[in-house]
Amino acid sequence: MRRKLGVLLSLLSLVMFLTAGCGGSKDAATQPDAATGPKQLIVALDPDYETFDPGLAYEAYGLLVLHPVYDTLMQFEDTLDNPVYGIAESLEVSSDGLSYTFKLRKGIKFASGNPLSSADVKWSVERSMNLKGNGAFLTDGIAAIETPDADTVVFKLKDPDASFLTKLTYNAFGVVDRKLAMENGATNAADASTTDKAKLWFDTHSAGSGPYVIESYTPKVEVVLARNDHYWGEAPYYDKIILKSISDPGTQVMMLEKGDIDIAFNLGPEHVKQLADKSGITIKKAQSMTLTFLLMNRDPNIGGPIANPDVQKAIRLALDYQGIQTIAGEGSITPVAPFQEGFLGTLPPRDPKTAQDLDKAKELMKKAGYEKGFKTTLEVATLAVEGMDLPTLAQKIQNDLLQIGIETEIKTSDIMVALDPYRKGTQALSLWYWGPDYPDPNTQLAFLPGNSVGLRANWTAAMNPALAELGKKAAVEVDKETRIKDLQEIQKMMDEDSAFDVLLQHARHYATRDNIQGAEYIDPYKINLVKVSAK
Repeated sequence: MRRKLGVLLSLLSLVMFLTAGCGGSKDAATQPDAATGPKQLIVALDPDYETFDPGLAYEAYGLLVLHPVYDTLMQFEDTLDNPVYGIAESLEVSSDGLSYTFKLRKGIKFASGNPLSSADVKWSVERSMNLKGNGAFLTDGIAAIETPDADTVVFKLKDPDASFLTKLTYNAFGVVDRKLAMENGATNAADASTTDKAKLWFDTHSAGSGPYVIESYTPKVEVVLARNDHYWGEAPYYDKIILKSISDPGTQVMMLEKGDIDIAFNLGPEHVKQLADKSGITIKKAQSMTLTFLLMNRDPNIGGPIANPDVQKAIRLALDYQGIQTIAGEGSITPVAPFQEGFLGTLPPRDPKTAQDLDKAKELMKKAGYEKGFKTTLEVATLAVEGMDLPTLAQKIQNDLLQIGIETEIKTSDIMVALDPYRKGTQALSLWYWGPDYPDPNTQLAFLPGNSVGLRANWTAAMNPALAELGKKAAVEVDKETRIKDLQEIQKMMDEDSAFDVLLQHARHYATRDNIQGAEYIDPYKINLVKVSAK
C-alpha cells in the first residue's frame, strides 16, 4: 500500500510563501511578458514525497515530480487502458511472453547533454533492483537485461507477466544518466543498498532526459521544476512549475480564490461546495484509484466472532452504502471486490440503493450462532482519505452494525501506530485505504487468500484454494479475453467469500483557475504536468 500521509503546514512555510508572493492575478503565473518573467504554473498540494531518487521514490505523489524529469520506455497518456511508447519506438514480445525487445528512439540526450543509450536503461533498472527500495518489487520478475547494441534493450522475464508494460511506466524504470549519477555517488552494483551514496544528490539535482529538471527542493515547502533545454520532444508550455506544500485544504481554497495559485489539488466535498459558482474557478472531478475497505480477520484467536465467514458476509449486507457514499462525496462508488473501476475486467459497481439487506444479514448472524450479536473493536487511523475523514466513516459503520447486533468500540490511532498491527495481521476489524502499486489489476491480487494483503487478515490460501489458484492463473495470463474472464470470476467469488468489504472507490476533487488547460487527472501521475498550459 502506498503511503498517503498528510504533511502539516508549518508557520515558517506559510510565512515564506506569503512574503514571496505570487502576483495575485489569475494569470500572474502564465503571462510571458518581461514584467512577470517566465511562464510558471503554481500548484498547491499536500504531498507525501520523501525523495526524488527514481530508484527509491515510492510515495503516492512521487511520479507527479519524477514523470516530467525521467523518461521511461513506456508511459501513460490520457487513460490507463494501455501504456504507450515513451523513449521506446518499437517493441517485440516473444511467443512465450518471456522476452521483451525494445528499440530506443535515436538522438535522445539527457539534461546534461550526454547521449542516452541502452546501457543507461540497463544500468538504471539494475540500480533500482539493487537499491532494494520499496518499489524494487516491480523488478522482481526480471531474470536478465541485455543490450545487444546502443539502441536495443532486451528484458528476459522469469515468468510471463501481463502487467510488465505497465510496470515499465514507473520511476523504478526511469532512465538515469549513468555517467552523471556515478560521478555523484550512484552505483548499480549488487551491494548498492549499502554503497550507493546518491540519494541526497538526486533530491535537488536531475539526471534525466524528460522535459523538466529539478531546479530546487525545500522539504515541506516547495519543489521547483525548470524546463530542460536539451529535451528531445516538444517543449512544454511552462518555463517553471512550482509545487507548494500546503497541507490545509482551506488554505488552498483561499489561495486559489486570490489567484495566488493555479491549481488547488487536495479538496474535499465541502471545499468543492465552497468553490461552486465562484468566478474564475473551474471544479475538476475524477475517479481516483483509491479504495477504502474493511478488514475482517479470519483468525478466531484474533477476530473472535468476526472470523466467521457468515458474520463477514452479514457485515457486507448490513452496511448502508448509499450513506457511506454521501460521506465520501459526489462521484464515489462501491466496487463489488477490491478491483477498481478503470482496470481491465472490473465488474460494474454495486447499486448502493439495493446493496443493503438487513433481513439476510440477520439470517446469517443467526446461522453463525450470533443472533443476539456481540461486541468487538473497530480500529481506524486518524487521517483523511481523498478529503474524507476516516474516523467519521467509522462512526457510520458503527451505527450500521448495531442494526444486526454488533457493538463496536472505535479505537483510533496515528497512522504510524496503526500500520504495525495492520501489517502483522493482529487487528480483528479495521478500516483501511489502498492505492494501487501500479495501474494494473494484477496489483489487486494482493487481496486474495495467501497473498500479502490477504494475510493481513490471516486469510490463507487453504481457506479458499480455488480462489487462490485462480489468482495465480490470472497473474501470468497474457491473453486479454481469458484474463478478463479470470478477473471477473475472481470478483464474483470474492463477492461470496472475502475477508474484506470494499466500501468506496473515491472520487478526486480539485480546482483550477479557469485559464488552465490540460490539468486532467490520471492516477499514476495525479496530473501530467507536461500537458498543462494556459489560455
